[in-house]
Amino acid sequence: MNKPPLKKTKPGLLKRLRRAFSGLSRCPLLQLREAYRLVDDSVRVPYEGFPMELLLGNDGKRIHLYPEYPLQVAGKRGGPPSFLLEDPDHASGAAIGGFLRLEPGQQLTLGTEDRQQQVLFDYPEAVAPRHLKLIHDGDAVVFKDRTSAGTCISPMLNVEKTERLACLRRVLEIFGGPLKPLPSSEALALIEAVNTIMAQEALRPRDSRGLPGGLLQLPAQLTPIVLADLHAQVDNLLVILSHNGFLRAMERGEACMVILGDAVHSERDGALEKMGDSMLMMDLIFRLKLRFPEHFFFVRGNHDSFSEDIAKGGVLQGLLWKRALKKARGADYRRAMQRYYDLLPYVVVSPDFCAAHAAPPRTKISVDMLIEIHRYPGLVKELISNRMQRHDRPGGYTKGDIRRLRKALGLPRETPFIVGHTPMDQNDTYWLNVGGAENHHVLYSAGESWVGAFTRIGGEMWPLKYPAEPLLGLVNGLVGGRGKTGKQRLARSSPPVNPLH
Repeated sequence: MNKPPLKKTKPGLLKRLRRAFSGLSRCPLLQLREAYRLVDDSVRVPYEGFPMELLLGNDGKRIHLYPEYPLQVAGKRGGPPSFLLEDPDHASGAAIGGFLRLEPGQQLTLGTEDRQQQVLFDYPEAVAPRHLKLIHDGDAVVFKDRTSAGTCISPMLNVEKTERLACLRRVLEIFGGPLKPLPSSEALALIEAVNTIMAQEALRPRDSRGLPGGLLQLPAQLTPIVLADLHAQVDNLLVILSHNGFLRAMERGEACMVILGDAVHSERDGALEKMGDSMLMMDLIFRLKLRFPEHFFFVRGNHDSFSEDIAKGGVLQGLLWKRALKKARGADYRRAMQRYYDLLPYVVVSPDFCAAHAAPPRTKISVDMLIEIHRYPGLVKELISNRMQRHDRPGGYTKGDIRRLRKALGLPRETPFIVGHTPMDQNDTYWLNVGGAENHHVLYSAGESWVGAFTRIGGEMWPLKYPAEPLLGLVNGLVGGRGKTGKQRLARSSPPVNPLH
C-alpha cells in the first residue's frame, strides 16, 4: 500500500529534485488561501504547513492531503515532508482506512483505473480513470488535472495532530497514569487480573484440560490490526495506537489488535541487557488486555520465555528477563508471567488471514492439534522458532507447508499468511510475498525508522507503515496523566470479567 521509503534526506536533495522536475517551474504558482478550481490544467502549490482537501469531479470524491510531520522528533530532521492521502470518511473515525504516501521526488496519479485506490477511496463515477496527477518536487506539490470535470483544491485546518494527541491521552487514561514500570504490588495485581481473563479467554476453543487452546479464531465482524515483534519499543506501540482510528475502532468494539509475539527484549545496540522497557511494554499490554478483553490478543513468540536459549549478540536475554522480574517484582510475579506465557495461543485465524509468530508446521497439522497444542512440544517449537527454508537452512519451512496450514484451517489458498520473527533487512517494516510464496508476508514492528501493521480495508488485508517517533516523553508530559494511585489505576482500567461463551 505504501511505496518503499526513500533513504534519509541528504544535503542537496532539493536541488536535485528541482533539477529533475525543472519543467514544472513553468506551472503557475498558487498561494492557496481559498478554494481553487483546476480544470484540465496544472498548478504548483508551495508547501506552507497546512493540509489540503481535494475534490475530484463535480460532487465527486473528497481526499485529504496531509504533510507527514511527527508529533515528536529525535534530533534534527531536515528536508521536505512526505504527504499522506486519506479518505476523510475513514480519518474521521467512521471506519479504519488506509492511505497513500507521496514522498519527495515521487509522482502519483489518482483515478479509478488503480484497483488499490478504488479499495482505499471507493471512487464514485464522477472520478475519471486518470483524474489528477500529483508530483512532489521537494518544496511544492504540482497538481495536473486532465479532465473536464476538474478538481477543487482547498486549504484545511490541521486537525491530525489534535486527533493523535487525543488518542495518546486516552492511552494514559487506560494505563491510569504516566507510562512507567508499575510498582511491584500493583504490577502483581495487574498480571493476576489478566491471567484470570486468559484462563477463560474469548474466541479460543477449549482443550481437554478445559483451558483455552492454542488456536485463536477471530470472527468476520472484527477488523484485525496485526503487529509483530515490538521488542520493548513502547514508542512504536504508541505510534500505532495514535494513528488511523485504531484505538477508537477498538473502543467501539469493531476492531481487535493482535500482536504476533516477541513484545520483550530490545534488539537495539546498547540496550540488549536492559529490561526496564520490556517491563513497561508488558504493563501496557496488560492494561490494554484488561480494557479490551475480547478485542486485544497476544500470540506467543520465542522471546516470550525465560529460556536460556533466548539470546541476542551473546546476551542471554531470556535468563536476564527472569532475573530482572524476580529482582524488581518478586518470585510471585515471575511465576505469574510464566503462567501468562503458558496461557497464550500460538496460531490466529480469521476469514481475512492466518498467522503465527514464526512459521507454519512442517508436518501434518489439524485444528484439533492446534487446540491441544500442550501435547505437542515439537509443534510449539516450529510455530515460534522456525524460519523459511534456504540453502543454509534445509530444515526451514516451504511454500508447501504454508499451503498445508491454510488447508488444515479451511482457508482459501489465497488467504494471507503473516509471520514475524525474520525481518528481511534493517530498513523496512514489512515484506510481501516472501520467498516467492504468494500471500506470505513478514512483519516486524520494532524498527527504528518505520512501524508496520496489517489491517483489513475494503475486505482485504493491507500493510500500512508509519514513521517511528519517540512518543513516550511526549505522552508523559500530557495533562491528565499524573497523580493516580495504584488502586485507582487498577480500578479505572479493569472492566468486569465475563465468563466467555
